[in-house]
Amino acid sequence: MHRRWSSGLAAVLLAGCFQDSTHQHSDFLPLTSYQTSFQVVRACRAITVHDMGYQRVLANITAASAYSGGSYPLPAGSVVVAEQHDDPSCNTLNGFYLMAKEQPGYDTANADWHWQRLDANQRVLDDGRLQTCSSCHAPLPCNDYLCSPP
Repeated sequence: MHRRWSSGLAAVLLAGCFQDSTHQHSDFLPLTSYQTSFQVVRACRAITVHDMGYQRVLANITAASAYSGGSYPLPAGSVVVAEQHDDPSCNTLNGFYLMAKEQPGYDTANADWHWQRLDANQRVLDDGRLQTCSSCHAPLPCNDYLCSPP
């Protein structure tokens, strides 16, 4: 009896470990090397959106020159990530907001942007065609859904 109970308990505990279906990390942001493979396109500064605080913006090689030069729309394959920080030096990371430009047809109504919200460990919290993101990023003064010029 005791053996059946303990093996049943182990099965329940192990099953609980695998019930979370969210991605462990973003497919668009290299887990360990994004600071060296992405370029800073906007230095650390205070923001009044995205939970307030401070933000530094980085872009992959596909997006960096177009973003910095204001050449919109950005091409498919562009990834722009906003690091969220608690401090004015941008040393205390508390999460990310990420935009990835998909191939034409992904979300035509919203310029084919794929949105993600990540925690500080790059765990995906929200993913996909996020109306909460696109509705704020669509109106002027945003260009191609990018609202934070360099």
